[in-house]
Amino acid sequence: MSKSSKLCCKTSCPRSNIFCSLVDKVFKRPSLQSLHQWGYHCYEPRVYRTLAKILRYVDLEGFDILLSDYIAFVEKSGCHLEVNFNLEFTEICVNTILYWVFARKGNPDFVELLLKKTKDYVQDRSFNLALIWRVRIMVDHELVDIEEDAKTCLVLCSRVLSTISIREIEMQLSLGRRPIISNWLDYIPSTRYKDPCELLHLCRITIRAQLLTNNMLPNGIFSLLIPVCLQNYLNLES
Repeated sequence: MSKSSKLCCKTSCPRSNIFCSLVDKVFKRPSLQSLHQWGYHCYEPRVYRTLAKILRYVDLEGFDILLSDYIAFVEKSGCHLEVNFNLEFTEICVNTILYWVFARKGNPDFVELLLKKTKDYVQDRSFNLALIWRVRIMVDHELVDIEEDAKTCLVLCSRVLSTISIREIEMQLSLGRRPIISNWLDYIPSTRYKDPCELLHLCRITIRAQLLTNNMLPNGIFSLLIPVCLQNYLNLES
């Protein structure tokens, strides 16, 4: 195993931790033990497939454990990993978690739990637990502005939640905190925090919850005998 690989494996969290185990699993492949073959593209599919398999069948309790493991991994292990690998690995993990929570599951309880578990880290853009402030790792490892990602995240939240509490956000602003998006309220429909929620949206939430219960989300949407425009609506495309 290369010096770089050994450095990546020197973690301080227990091997029962999902993400510590995942790091070990990544480096079991002989092709990744040569420094000249080291690269994001080599291990990204392996990390995604492993996490996707967990997230596909995880319930709320299991998701809570997964988030706790991720928090423990970042807090206790990040400083022991080679810098580029740490940024790349955590970026893959964060993107996978967010994709499954918002695009595949679309379950309000999962969204609420995600926000609850990570809200204390939102202010520190450089911290890997600030999921809204996550960064994309480019070829040259430069950080890019993710304001557009935050806008997309707000829009997706409005499509899976029947209510969004803005009171806490306003309280944080009154304390001098700066929002990621200056006009953030423009991206939250009034029917999520002020006006009655649309009946159509409540129907979407109910149908998606039933499909999720029967392990038919999202593929089951397109087997429903309804117009394509409604299928797209159920699939959070509008």
